[in-house]
Amino acid sequence: MIRRLITYLITKLCHPELKESIFGDLEELYELDQIRSPDKADRNYCLNALAFLRFHRLRKKQLSKTQNHMSLFKNYVKVSLRDLTRNRTYATINLLGLVSGLTVALLIFQYVLFETGFDRFHAEADNIFRVVNSRYQNGNLVQRGTITYPTIGPTLHRDFPEVEAYTRMTLSSRAYIGFEEELYLSHRYITADEYFLNFFSFPMLHGDPATALSEPYQAVFTESFAKRLLPKGESVSSMIGKSIDLYGNPTKVTGIMKDPPKQSHLQFDLLISYQTFIASAGKGADNSWAWSDFYHYVRLTEGVTPASLDDKLEEFGIRYFKDGEVSGGVERFSLQPMLDAHMDNTMEYEIGQTIDGKVVWIMLAIACFIVVVAWINYINLTSSRSLQRAKEIGIRKSVGAGQQQIMFQFITEALLFNVISLGLSVMMMLLLQPFFNSLTGIRLGIDVLLDNTVLGLPFVLVFIVIYFLLVMFVALYPAWLITRFRATDITNGQFKLKGEARWLRKGLVVFQFALAVILINAAFGISQQVDFMIKKDLGLDIEHSMVVYGPAMTNWDSTFIHKMDRFKNEASAVSGVKMVSSTSRMAGNQMGRVFQLRNLSNPEAKDLTMNNIHVDHEFDEVLGLNIIAGRSLEFTDHNFDGNLVTSLLMNEAAVPYLGFENAEASIGRRLNFHGKDWTIVGVVNDFHQMSLHDAIEPILFLPYMGTQHSFLVKFEGRESETAIANIRQVYDAIYPGNYFDYYFLEDSYHQQYQADLRLGKISNIFTILSIIMVVLGLYGLLTMTLDRKVKEIGIRKVLGARIDQILMILSKEFLGLMMIALIVGIPLSIIGIANWKEEFAYVADFSSVGVVVSSILIIGISLLPLLIQSRKVTTNNPVESLRNE
Repeated sequence: MIRRLITYLITKLCHPELKESIFGDLEELYELDQIRSPDKADRNYCLNALAFLRFHRLRKKQLSKTQNHMSLFKNYVKVSLRDLTRNRTYATINLLGLVSGLTVALLIFQYVLFETGFDRFHAEADNIFRVVNSRYQNGNLVQRGTITYPTIGPTLHRDFPEVEAYTRMTLSSRAYIGFEEELYLSHRYITADEYFLNFFSFPMLHGDPATALSEPYQAVFTESFAKRLLPKGESVSSMIGKSIDLYGNPTKVTGIMKDPPKQSHLQFDLLISYQTFIASAGKGADNSWAWSDFYHYVRLTEGVTPASLDDKLEEFGIRYFKDGEVSGGVERFSLQPMLDAHMDNTMEYEIGQTIDGKVVWIMLAIACFIVVVAWINYINLTSSRSLQRAKEIGIRKSVGAGQQQIMFQFITEALLFNVISLGLSVMMMLLLQPFFNSLTGIRLGIDVLLDNTVLGLPFVLVFIVIYFLLVMFVALYPAWLITRFRATDITNGQFKLKGEARWLRKGLVVFQFALAVILINAAFGISQQVDFMIKKDLGLDIEHSMVVYGPAMTNWDSTFIHKMDRFKNEASAVSGVKMVSSTSRMAGNQMGRVFQLRNLSNPEAKDLTMNNIHVDHEFDEVLGLNIIAGRSLEFTDHNFDGNLVTSLLMNEAAVPYLGFENAEASIGRRLNFHGKDWTIVGVVNDFHQMSLHDAIEPILFLPYMGTQHSFLVKFEGRESETAIANIRQVYDAIYPGNYFDYYFLEDSYHQQYQADLRLGKISNIFTILSIIMVVLGLYGLLTMTLDRKVKEIGIRKVLGARIDQILMILSKEFLGLMMIALIVGIPLSIIGIANWKEEFAYVADFSSVGVVVSSILIIGISLLPLLIQSRKVTTNNPVESLRNE
């Protein structure tokens, strides 16, 4: 019984290789004990068995096993490195493909992480929403934007317990700050209420966030703006308590905060207290249900979702705005997650810079496509090359290597290869970083990869886990394929890819080509649309035009209109200047809106909403617009008393919108808005005030002048530094104390196409890269295929086959695969391009010729290595080929 128990324990605890020797020794000792002392034999057997089961002995054997595995692994690595160095063509093609693909992917991941990571630094970012206002008139949506009325935030907080907190603000694009007899320009400042600093998570450096914006005439500076005002080296904390001049009002600096992170959709130089605005505009402004220039953000109580508030918010609009009685339109409110704000460019009156989210996802898709192409190359080349390694595998199997060991060998090779590729890709990414930054216009870096998270986990960790899972997936197929070879087939020379393996390889080639076709056609479609937008006649002339910011520090008084006229006359007299005009909105700027407009010539007409721009009497001539009916505005249409201004122009689109038969019929007709009657004196041609993303809308041109209106200086040809300097002298003489600053209209107008241009450039570059990778993969595949067909080609030549016949035989398989790829890729690319163009109001005509040309191009490029390699083999001496075989 005892011996059976001991036998069982040793069998379970000892390594199988040791069992035989242990049992042999035990039995030998037992037999000796039986001779010497039979009554003690069983006891000694137990003691001897325990001695053999000592822990250090068992551990020693485990260590030995680990050492064997390490030795095997080292051997795998050594063999893999030796194989790579001996097959440089194969290794180079694979490395080039993988390194290129991964480098592109890492760069694009930076861009995608940057754009999708906006505003996540706020402590409760997931629970912050901004109030979106949709305005309907006559059943039509006339405005959907992020601005709304100052009463919305406090009323939502009071009426709905679901709204835990709120903050409200207004935005100004430029402000002039006087400090110690110097004037400083703030490019962007926000008037924010006392809750702002505690609502968001912008870090304060100095000052109390609870009180820094609670009183009138308080200001909080960003660190960089404070440094601009202070002598070099002086601490920014010294600004606390100092007074600045804000348009004639002494304002106390109560806080210094760090600059907003670049991944914040709220960007500003300084914050001015909301109470300052109320002190200037009056208490009525705080309770207005008609002044819609305010941004509101709310935080919901725990467990409340925005969807649960939707119905209540609709009822809220009806209750307070009474279906148009209060503001002239039906108001609807909704909540948008703050985290979606940056990637949604469909809203009007945005407070921050936005982008088209589609562009980001297209870029991510391009990155994934390129990595897929690289790994398909790897799979195809590795599986094809497995045929060349058949002898090696056969020998390994003949000397006793198991299927598992061979599989580990090839998985080790794949891991080693991909680790090397990843390391080289990181180095390439760092080298190409400046170029990529100039391409995107964003300062990106490896820190974006290190600092951002995905699904709450560090991106780098997620990337490494996914990368090695995919590498394992990519490595398993060639490894599995290789281990399926039977040693007898190898010995008999009957090994080749069969059945599903051949179909899979062909499928991957088709998939790869189809991706290339989609990319090249998409790049063609994007380039065509961007080119169309840049070259399309806008209906106005924006070339050689300089915009000079208006004299904001000059008060509006009875002399202002004459001062403005004087500046225009003197600036026009500068050599090289053709004309000067002034307007409230330059081409490319979003326009203001007139609500509750009524056409008095039609008693049944309903209230309408229209865009409007304040202009002087020369704006149409400076912009090259044509008067198609009536007359242009005249100097006498302006008046210091705004109530006496009653003439207006409109564009062609306004004619049918207001219900007139034609432009001539509208002249002399009267409209009513802003509490008075207006007379239509002229109609100008339609032009694209905004980009071609938007349709031309009806516009009214009202003859107003203002301190914030900019001057549009039209040069006769290319502007010169001398002319600009002379204009500055005129400006300083007429508007002393103001800040002379300018930009060029054409540059600013084309800024609207930056995202499209960026997408066009990136898609072009990466499409070329993907084509190169496809061609490289094809080249490698062909090289190995033709190496296997040397004997067949030699026999065909000996039997009299011509070179062109052999070329056709060798090419037909790949040509067939390419044709299938074209059949799949062309429709998909056309659908994708059509979907992308849906966001444009004006699109370039679809060019089927372009798609055909681009498709022929990729076939031609792909056939090049096919012809080169095929010709190289077919022109060899067949005798030499057969002798070598």
